[in-house]
Parts: sequence; structure tokens; C-alpha cells
Amino acid sequence: MRSDIIKRATDYWSEKRDGWRMPTRPSIDPIDLADLLPNLVVAESIDGGKDYMHRIAGAEAEKLLGADMHGTRLSRLKNSKTALASWRNGLDLARTLKAPHFTTFESEIGGMPIRAVFLPLSRGETDDQAEFVLTALTDIAVTNEDADWTKRSQPAVAFPINSRP
Repeated sequence: MRSDIIKRATDYWSEKRDGWRMPTRPSIDPIDLADLLPNLVVAESIDGGKDYMHRIAGAEAEKLLGADMHGTRLSRLKNSKTALASWRNGLDLARTLKAPHFTTFESEIGGMPIRAVFLPLSRGETDDQAEFVLTALTDIAVTNEDADWTKRSQPAVAFPINSRP
């Protein structure tokens, strides 16, 4: 089921936090998420979030977003301004709030709705800076049970937080 992609990525992220505000980038092992890789993107913040470099981009994610993203800066993508604004907003919110951000936005392909979760990751030295964002995304067929979920675009901060030494 497609919605499992979002749940499994979020559960994995939460498990890797190990009680901290967010997991470190080195704690995320792509092998653990091998079956989700087509739907994942890892973006690294550049110059305090002025831009992002897409370090990992799965084929399904690239198809949904209508762009060849791997190794490409966000500022160089040629998508529609609406899709880029939604993508950048998700990255920025997860990075600045240091919490997961769940949202839906329109795909570049026929305006199909995309469900996404943006999950912040620290570089590893400190818990204070979210330097990476792991994103899981999938296309969705909106059903009545999905309707409430698709109407909200908000951070989820109901995670217990510890400070790193």
C-alpha cells in the first residue's frame, strides 16, 4: 500500500532518533530502506538553507516530481514554480522546525496529488542543526479516509526530545 511508504519512513526515522530530537545522517542506512529507495530523496542544506543539494533521489520520486534530481541543486531545477515552492517549503519547514513535516502537493504529472513527509537529519556533530532532510513521497488516490490527512500541512512535533551533549 502506498501510504505505508510514508508510515514506514517515519517509523524508521523515529526509531533512529533513539530519543533525540532527530537522527543523524550517518545513522540512516539506505540498506535498511532498500524497498523504499525509489520513493526517497535526501537533500543537504547549503549555506544555511539558501539552497539544497539532492544527494539521493529515487526513480519514483523523480518521476513524481518531474525532475532529474540526483546531484542537482534545488535552485537549478526547472519544475513549475508551484511544485518547487511546495518542495522547498517542505524542506525548509523540516529543517527549521527540526521536526517531521507532513503535506500533500500537486505532481508535475497531470496535477496528481503527492503525499510526502519531510524528516530532518543532523550532520552528526550536534542536535542543534538539521543539515539534511530525508523525504518519502508517493502518489495518492484520495479516498474518504484520506480526506482529513490531505487537508493538513503541518509539522508533527509530538516526539519526546533529548538534548545532545
